[in-house]
Amino acid sequence: MGDFNDWRSADDVFPGIRNIFCVGRNYREHANELNNAVPTEPMIFAKPTHSLSAATGVVTLPADRTSIHYELEIVLYIAQPVIATSTARDVVGAVALGLDLTDRDAQDKLKAKGHPWELAKGFVGSAVVSDFYQFDDFLQVRDATFQFELNGAIVQTGHPTDMVFDFDTLIQHVHHHFGLTQGDILFTGTPAGVGPLRDGDTGRFYMNGLTWADFKVRHSVAGKGD
Repeated sequence: MGDFNDWRSADDVFPGIRNIFCVGRNYREHANELNNAVPTEPMIFAKPTHSLSAATGVVTLPADRTSIHYELEIVLYIAQPVIATSTARDVVGAVALGLDLTDRDAQDKLKAKGHPWELAKGFVGSAVVSDFYQFDDFLQVRDATFQFELNGAIVQTGHPTDMVFDFDTLIQHVHHHFGLTQGDILFTGTPAGVGPLRDGDTGRFYMNGLTWADFKVRHSVAGKGD
């Protein structure tokens, strides 16, 4: 099996993305750190395409949100229409690393009221995504180690083999309930270690020790770009 050094960067950071699907609580230790039950079936939610933000240069956070947490995830790019028998190897054409940003204060309030999470999960810039990379064999993705470095310290390390629901199960579940086809992307869940992002932070994504993204965090100024 080849190394990630052999992967080829896709032509565009966002290669024709249509729908953004996300999975909640797909690592047991992450569910435990937030005192949440481990789900018995995939927890799926969506983000609007306006939430997309490139994990390069400066990542801008909304000025009016003061409790934004990072959640590093492997992001699958669906390159083929999905059918009932599709596996990840059949339909995933590239992968990225991404942050599912969460307004934790808003999420806690919405959960307490039994309301949907969109205001906490779908705000502008809440889906921070690296370049997408192609691969020779999907085993390179399944057996990978991915990490998030914040201000020079590794704060999250994940292994897809530790997911509650594997890639194939997630793809089939989303396909069955929502439809899944070429141009859709799927955030596949975050490992333990989530925490706040603050103005002035620096972030870096690693896949098997290789840097996939490098950025600084800034809060937008009230009245300017918010």
